[in-house]
Amino acid sequence: MALFRRFFGAEGAVHDNQLQAEAANAAQGLDIDAAVVAHQQWKQHLLALLAGHHSEAGLEVEDTCRDDRCDLGRWIHGQARARLGTFPGFTALLSHHRMFHHVACNVLALEQAGKRGDARRMVTDQFEAYSDRVTEDLRLLQQVVNQPRSEPGRSN
Repeated sequence: MALFRRFFGAEGAVHDNQLQAEAANAAQGLDIDAAVVAHQQWKQHLLALLAGHHSEAGLEVEDTCRDDRCDLGRWIHGQARARLGTFPGFTALLSHHRMFHHVACNVLALEQAGKRGDARRMVTDQFEAYSDRVTEDLRLLQQVVNQPRSEPGRSN
């Protein structure tokens, strides 16, 4: 029951098959495991960039700042928002994903300005935290979707 309350808010306090089905339908357009891996890889990519092991090729600050251009962002701003947009678990994911991109954008801007130390600190102090929160939000959604359905008339 706590799982559903965390994602759906007060409406989810009682396991509701209809709410769970809505989340499952929205999640059809997203490979949650791949989205988690992609967010984990972003940190490694930024750290490698800051260590001088990678160029900024393919990392445009403008695109990085936009939270609606990656696969997860397109899903969040499209299918997911239409189906899940009012639920606390979704709004947390939306907010954390937006901040993930905002901080990544700032890290790139600091790197381009030659402030590599500041960029590294931002990765450690902020980027990791938002990356972890996005991962946690996605795992919560995955748990909601994969939770066994209750029998009609019963709550879990």
